[in-house]
Amino acid sequence: MKTLSKSLTNYIIRKGMVDKTDREIYEYGFQITMELGIFIFFCVLLSVITGMIKEGVLFFVIFAPLRSYAGGLHLEKYASCLVLSCLTFGGILLVVKCIEVPAALSLILLFVLELAVYLLYPVENVNRLVDEDENVYFKKKLRIFLIADMMIAIVCLIVGSGSMLFLITATFLMVTITMSIGKYKNNKAVTLDEVDLSPMQKL
Repeated sequence: MKTLSKSLTNYIIRKGMVDKTDREIYEYGFQITMELGIFIFFCVLLSVITGMIKEGVLFFVIFAPLRSYAGGLHLEKYASCLVLSCLTFGGILLVVKCIEVPAALSLILLFVLELAVYLLYPVENVNRLVDEDENVYFKKKLRIFLIADMMIAIVCLIVGSGSMLFLITATFLMVTITMSIGKYKNNKAVTLDEVDLSPMQKL
């Protein structure tokens, strides 16, 4: 993926479409776009195969803002991330399709999980730490999306769409688990860095 993004960047630079000084920005942009495109393609394919297109759309409506503003688990290799993400997406669809959970129970669990997500925030990417101003902005956005998600869930409850409500709850459960793992991984990395420092380096 990196090789292809570099080739595309080299091409638009040769054509004079962008400046050489912006090479890293465009390489990163191409890489992220292609990686996201591949993930969406597989998710659409899984939604069609399982006959759960509406559920797939709702998953992204709930998941995308949470991932953007709350953070989560970050794997070092894209291939591992793609496989895990697709398995998780497909797993949630299958669980929602095969298991029926009382709507009231789903709503109660969702409330607990939303609280957990808010308390776990932030789970940063070690390669992209946020400053204090960004942290305030992200937390404000997270609150808005949490309220919006609860309102969507209540609408699902009112219209009698228990499967959609359960999908929202299952998505939050997955986000909570990945945030917990990500937070543990980040804390462990910080601890190891502190242990690796010599007394002289600490000074």
